Amino acid sequence: MSPSLPFLRIPKTAQLVVVTDLEQESFPVIHLKKLFPGRDFVVVSPRDFKIGDWKKADKNFEGFIYLEEKENQLFPVKQPSENKIQLLEDGFQIQTVKWQEIPLILLLGGGRPGLIYAVNELSQKILSYQGEEIIIPKIDLEQSPLLPYRLLWTWDHSTNWYLEQVGIQEIGAMNYYSKPPEGFLEDYFRLIDFMSLNRIGGVTIYGFLRDCHGGIEAAQKLCKYAAERGVRILPGVGINAYGGIYWEGNHRYNLTQWLRQRPELKAVLGAPAAFSIPDLPPLWFPENQYTDTACPSKPENARYHEEAIAWLAETFMIGGINFETGDYGVCQCEECSRRRKENSTWSLQDMALLYPHLFSAARNQRQDLWLVSEAYWDNLLNRQVLQSLEELPDEAIYQFCFNRSYWPRLKTDLTKEYVQGLPRSKNIFRTHMGSQWNRERYELVADRFAEMMQLAFKSGMKGATIFGEVSAFSVVNEVNYLAFARFGYQPTLTWEKFIEKDLGPLFGGKLATEIYLRLLTVPFQKAILDQAIGEAREMSRSLSGEQYRRWIWLQNRLMQKKAMTVD
Repeated sequence: MSPSLPFLRIPKTAQLVVVTDLEQESFPVIHLKKLFPGRDFVVVSPRDFKIGDWKKADKNFEGFIYLEEKENQLFPVKQPSENKIQLLEDGFQIQTVKWQEIPLILLLGGGRPGLIYAVNELSQKILSYQGEEIIIPKIDLEQSPLLPYRLLWTWDHSTNWYLEQVGIQEIGAMNYYSKPPEGFLEDYFRLIDFMSLNRIGGVTIYGFLRDCHGGIEAAQKLCKYAAERGVRILPGVGINAYGGIYWEGNHRYNLTQWLRQRPELKAVLGAPAAFSIPDLPPLWFPENQYTDTACPSKPENARYHEEAIAWLAETFMIGGINFETGDYGVCQCEECSRRRKENSTWSLQDMALLYPHLFSAARNQRQDLWLVSEAYWDNLLNRQVLQSLEELPDEAIYQFCFNRSYWPRLKTDLTKEYVQGLPRSKNIFRTHMGSQWNRERYELVADRFAEMMQLAFKSGMKGATIFGEVSAFSVVNEVNYLAFARFGYQPTLTWEKFIEKDLGPLFGGKLATEIYLRLLTVPFQKAILDQAIGEAREMSRSLSGEQYRRWIWLQNRLMQKKAMTVD
């Protein structure tokens, strides 16, 4: 953003009037107040607001801040139409105007996410300080995302954003939760804060409901915390698999509890539960209650899951649901074998049989949910396999996962014409790149994430999902997340601008960033690592604060690589 002339200088003794329909204790209002420490704030509703009351109300009065989501209620009908904007949910407008000679700062969001992004933009890129004065420049800014769906994907047991606790795990799909009970909220509150700050719209959580980390009460607290900050919580649910709707615990919507009462409704798997990912050795699951699977052909199971989905949407302030039918085996009972011929680890035909009723059950409770259907991996370019999706509702979001080994083919072959011919209209990527499932949990993949979001935009995909389990304290993961977030909101961004404008301030400038990214990828050779450690140490000498911390992290990472290198 280019420098602009000052619009308003706000001294420490200033009074500011915040005009908003939001409660004084709502997160956006509290967040805004923190940007103006020591100032006197008065909060009034647009319906009660009369500009004349403030013209001579207080000698310290400096101006208005209008804070609103969904629609502009401040300007009367006779105002020019350009003041009545229609924004996407996570779009926003920031504008400075004089209204009857009084300074007015408008912060408008299409919804809660957009409003939060507006306040963050004001904080991060617009406000400046001269002594005790806060300077607001002239500004007229409107932004909306070019890709609407920007999501993170997590398992509760391997999401590690609070690092000062025991029980941390890094891989697995059917794990016990080994952290302290409070660890669930400790991890996810920190993750939500990062997402809200960086315009990432939602997070899928498998293991959303477990008795051992707080059950219903903890999940409700998390949903409320996220909704206030403009982040959607999408519980990951297994339909006839993965614990059902209540992943683990003594609850009627836990699948194991259901099948213990009705054992005749169990699935007949043709092989032990397992799945194989091209970029990872076969992963076998221990035989325990986590692998319990129900038969999709039994109508009792279908009704049970419809009831459970309705309960989930009614009980929690969720922003969506991520649906899977399990990816570790399909039922081979006589009825299922007659109905379909698939004999893999998942079934699109099972999805077509069950999902329409489940989607309706969710929508009947909450109209604005993001209903994300997993379409499984490395099959996006196989039209024949995807034909079963034609039987599914077009309102849902269809999520196509891919592995690192599939990425070169996608880059070459996925076109706008192909995407237009997909069975459903809302399609997004999900990738195992940058995660443990492709042996890249702590590797630099930011350039691939940028390319992925650019490909999504050019081809007509609607967004993407990446893994979000590692804390951004790990700088390489922070860089990966930022590339995903920035190119997701603005895929027309160039890599050079991203390095200069987004990463440069984190590392000490554009050149410093380029050096940092190069050192992150040096080979496992002791002599080269020694040289890299020395270079990183030298770069850190003139820095302080978070810039210094990031360079120290890099030195530690390089030293760890060196210690693990065998002569």
